[in-house]
Formats: sequence, C-alpha cells, structure tokens
Amino acid sequence: MKTQYLKRIKKWIYTIIIISIVIIDIFSKNWIANHIKIDETKKIFSILNLTHIHNYGAAFSFLSNQEGWQRWFLSTVSICTILVMTSIIIKSKKIKKDKIIAYSLIISGAIGNLIDRVLYGFVIDFIDMHINDWHFATFNIADCSIFLGILILTRINY
Repeated sequence: MKTQYLKRIKKWIYTIIIISIVIIDIFSKNWIANHIKIDETKKIFSILNLTHIHNYGAAFSFLSNQEGWQRWFLSTVSICTILVMTSIIIKSKKIKKDKIIAYSLIISGAIGNLIDRVLYGFVIDFIDMHINDWHFATFNIADCSIFLGILILTRINY
C-alpha cells in the first residue's frame, strides 16, 4: 500500500514539473509580447539579448518559409510526442527517474510551443544568445525544456 502511494506522489511531482514549466513558458512569452515589439532587441548582457521573434517553423526556423501547412504538421508532431511520452510514463513499471524527468521536460516544451502554434500560428521566441556578431538561433523557455530533456536522455543512453 505504501509503495503504491509513493508511486502516485512521484507521478504528481512529474505532473507539477510539466505544469510549472508550461506556466513559466506562457508567462515569459506573454511578457515579451507585451513589453518588446516584434523584431525589437533589448540588451541584457554582453552575450544575451531579448529579441521578440515570431517563428512560423520548427527549431532554427526550419520550415518557417512555407505557406502555412507547417503549423498543423508541427502541431500534430507535438501532440503525438506528448501522447507517446505520457503513455510511456503512465504504462511503464520500471522506468528510471532520470528518464521520466527527461520525458516530462520534453512534454512541457512540446505543450508550450503547441499552445503558441494553435493560438497564433507561430511560436514566440525571444532568447538571443550571441558572441559578437555571431548569433545562435533565437529560442524560448519551451525550447530550453526540450533541449534539457533530450540532453538527459542522451546522457542516460550512453
């Protein structure tokens, strides 16, 4: 009985992680949309800017120059990712804690970007890391969550 109770608590903790990251992502994007104009840049540090960008594609603006079909394609990919990873977490009996955390991070990032795609047709990106004139792709909190989840998964598998 006690083991079952602990398992339920652990699953709720992962749910709280997902909800927390989604809320932080939503609030950060909302703050950017309300305080920084599109394509405007605010310098934070020598290597960090906040730049309000609308990304109509996937990571690194992949597919962003298409005619709109990518919105629904990427939304479908996000939904499938969320459902598959959630199913793995729920159904598995002996999944490692690290793997559940990784899946939770990926799920929360997928949800955050899915919300933008469905509501607006694009994802709000704003974190601009750079060294002098070289800029990494602009990203957001959801992207960071997905990246960290993938990083944890690759560390587990090696």
